Amino acid sequence: MRGASRGRPFKPWLTLFGGIVLVLATGPSPQQGAGVLRLSGVGLAASGTSSAETIVCPGVADRLPAVPAAAREEVDRNLAQLDKQIAEANARLASSVGQGGPNFVRNAILGPLEDKRVATINRIATAIGRVAARPGGLVALAPCALSGTAAPTGTAAPTGTAAPTETGTAAPTATAPATGQKIVCPGVKNRLPAVPAAAREEVDRNLAQLDKQIAEANARLASSVGQGGPNFVRNAILGPLEDKRAAAIDRIAIAIGRVAARPPGLESLAACSLSRSGSTPGSSATAAPKTADPAAIGPAAEDFVDIRQVARAEQRRSTGRGSRGTFLSRCGVPRESHANEDNLIIAPGVQDGAQQLVDYVGNTSADALSTNESLAASTTTCANRADQSAYFWPALRTRSAGDLSAASTSTTTPMTTGAEAAPTDPEATDLPTDVPTDLGPTDLPPESGATDLPAEALTAQPDAASTAQADRNRKTAENNVGTPVAPVAVRIQYRGNPTSRVTAMPRFLRLFAGDPRALTNGDDNVRAAWSCTGFTDRLTDKYPICPSGSDLVRVHDMPSCWDGENTDSATHRAHLVFPGEDGACPSGTRAVPQLRVTLVYGDLPTDRPQGTDVPFALDSFASERHAPQTAHAGAVVVMSDRLMRTVVRCINSGRNCFT
Repeated sequence: MRGASRGRPFKPWLTLFGGIVLVLATGPSPQQGAGVLRLSGVGLAASGTSSAETIVCPGVADRLPAVPAAAREEVDRNLAQLDKQIAEANARLASSVGQGGPNFVRNAILGPLEDKRVATINRIATAIGRVAARPGGLVALAPCALSGTAAPTGTAAPTGTAAPTETGTAAPTATAPATGQKIVCPGVKNRLPAVPAAAREEVDRNLAQLDKQIAEANARLASSVGQGGPNFVRNAILGPLEDKRAAAIDRIAIAIGRVAARPPGLESLAACSLSRSGSTPGSSATAAPKTADPAAIGPAAEDFVDIRQVARAEQRRSTGRGSRGTFLSRCGVPRESHANEDNLIIAPGVQDGAQQLVDYVGNTSADALSTNESLAASTTTCANRADQSAYFWPALRTRSAGDLSAASTSTTTPMTTGAEAAPTDPEATDLPTDVPTDLGPTDLPPESGATDLPAEALTAQPDAASTAQADRNRKTAENNVGTPVAPVAVRIQYRGNPTSRVTAMPRFLRLFAGDPRALTNGDDNVRAAWSCTGFTDRLTDKYPICPSGSDLVRVHDMPSCWDGENTDSATHRAHLVFPGEDGACPSGTRAVPQLRVTLVYGDLPTDRPQGTDVPFALDSFASERHAPQTAHAGAVVVMSDRLMRTVVRCINSGRNCFT
């Protein structure tokens, strides 16, 4: 079943690497995550090493505290990932015998492996930290070594390198003898605002860390002359350095943000480049990040389709069973709420964790640091003040000539509404009435009709602070280029189940649909549905090109089969799954109201895409190329018990209610 997460039994899998069979555990076991790949009777040769050497890493599983049940699945998955990383590194070790110089293994295999392990170990600590005390000191387990050498205890500081300055700017002297090149990076300290005294120590520590990272990278550059292919420096040195700098820079921004305004745009300073040794001293302070590759940024023309070429979707016939009512919560449009770069479900506690601009309606305080208590205390943009739910999704941006050239720098772009005459009356933001029953209700009651709502259904206006926040310029993250455009209509609708009645959702239930890393992870969790007004019986997972007079429509259906116990889970999917093809919920789950979020974007460019010259695209992770399949949305349901009872009653009685 798509979207469901099931426990995996312990079993080995076999992978054949050039005639070498690696046996690796992929399920939970007492030895999982120990970090040493055990090969029976197989020798892996490395340059300058004996044929019996393998890569060994400190164990992780045996250093963990008791893992809470709520975090077990995510921890086990990442422990298995650690084992897979070691297997892949050993396979590369075996296939690269005789390549490179004496430092090839360190630079091309062990270094990248350490970077991957740091990220995976941090995910383990984060998973535990969501529900218990976060374990400390785990990152020290990231470095690995060849068997027969000293056990790794951390990365040694390079020697023979000039001491860097405290500016966070490169002052390298270790250059590649054959090429005269060195690594230069943008300055960080000179881009910071006045640092509050309470943040000074942490900021200085991370500025020093930036200098150390540059020195280590230049030392690696100097020792790897002649190694690898044409992309060796990019893949083995500059790429890992950028990742480390991004983390250190983020820590600087967080430290300042705890006690003052968080400085924007610093993430654009993470990327470094090569420069000739004859460069002007100190030029690294203004060195530009790498130039954006339009093909790498994406999307491309093949990600678009003329909506008139999409086949009509088959509409499910009503069986007369189930729950056929609807409940519409009118919550306005994002310009009445706020935006940030957080994802409070997938990356709670991590500011800018979404790495893309996220739009909200409903709860006006939702961000990465939100708690159930803060959400319950917030104001709301919803007409019914008893609906304090946070509804959110990644922003859409229009593209124009020159936008891609700005991808390597940080800019500020104001949010636009996508239409000069966007409706201001919240009752005028409903979808056009041509939306078919399966995509959106056509049988909404007349605006003057009964609302079937309790007396608490009063209109609440957003407070001045949230309105001002919505009006502020929105930050453009790296690779997210163009002008953010707000939908002109947002429909928040709760629907029934075709085979059964629905039961109440628990307060603070987390809902998430789609996969922001769909290109990387595959289509198991893809839930993208795009259309155009006037053509809403046609759905596609590509960006649709709408004809004149038709607006872009984006639909997000949430899972609606609850396990009856949890409001969240380690995968953020296991506690709430999708119904089967017949609409019935899986055994062990119960049907709750299904949330459908429908967005309409007006007055978008209708130019035909040509190559990488495209009219619009979603914000996304850099690795996902702004693919339309990465469309996703989430919600945290914060309704009063009384309002939730009304929602359930409307749906189960077949009425179409709204507020």
